[in-house]
Amino acid sequence: MKTIDQKTFCLTLPDSWGVLSESENEALVYKGSKITDSLSNPSLNITIKDFEGMSLDEILKLMVDEMGVTLVDDITIEGQACKAFTLTEDGEESLGLLYNRSADGKDVKDSFAIIFFIHTTQHDEEAIGIVKSIVFK
Repeated sequence: MKTIDQKTFCLTLPDSWGVLSESENEALVYKGSKITDSLSNPSLNITIKDFEGMSLDEILKLMVDEMGVTLVDDITIEGQACKAFTLTEDGEESLGLLYNRSADGKDVKDSFAIIFFIHTTQHDEEAIGIVKSIVFK
């Protein structure tokens, strides 16, 4: 297992996943061992954001208005419904979700993750395992 440990979050990756980039508020991870694997293999783009006094519904509406995302049915992860959407860029559609459940069990009040599933879906057990490992700091 590999760990990404940043100022605002940490998460755990299976050994079969690599890190393309990481920063204080973001991680781009992919399945594979070579950077070129990130071009076609499953990957996740995880960005940690501050609520800034808004609800998840308000944030999602803003994303619809400003980014052009399309709302889809909520995705349930460990009994929690997560707001889901799709975004099409360069002719490729990616699933996205808003996630605010910390793996350490602490109540998350001030931040959430915007997660894009690239070349994969919420049915990818390893990808969902990464999402479920997120700890908000």
